[in-house]
Amino acid sequence: MAQVFSGKMVIHGNQIKTLLKNLEDADEQIQPFRDFLEKLNKEFEQYLSEKFSSRTVRKHCNIVALFIDFLCWNTDVESIDEITRGIANSHFRKWYMSKVGDCTESDLKTAIKKFFQFINEEKGITNEAVLKSFTR
Repeated sequence: MAQVFSGKMVIHGNQIKTLLKNLEDADEQIQPFRDFLEKLNKEFEQYLSEKFSSRTVRKHCNIVALFIDFLCWNTDVESIDEITRGIANSHFRKWYMSKVGDCTESDLKTAIKKFFQFINEEKGITNEAVLKSFTR
């Protein structure tokens, strides 16, 4: 099961080089998934631009871009089907509000919901658990 990383950690001075190397390795490992998600977000932007104002499109796509950052930096998720409803909902909202906090929880939920609906309906990529979490 996917994990969300949070909290603080203590790094001793003699372990900093090892930590930086591990972080670099982790970034290289997750890069293909990040590239895939960013491509989907670009396609999502085009899809939304046919239906909504540029302001709404920008707002939703910026939220999804930060969701991608959250997935890559704060979880061990490596594919869309590993994303749990908790990661897509409460964990992301908590992270977002603590880091950015410039919109409502409803805005966050709407953007993520629309993104998952888009990849399901337009791309055939389904994460049933996350989709079901938005219908409650």
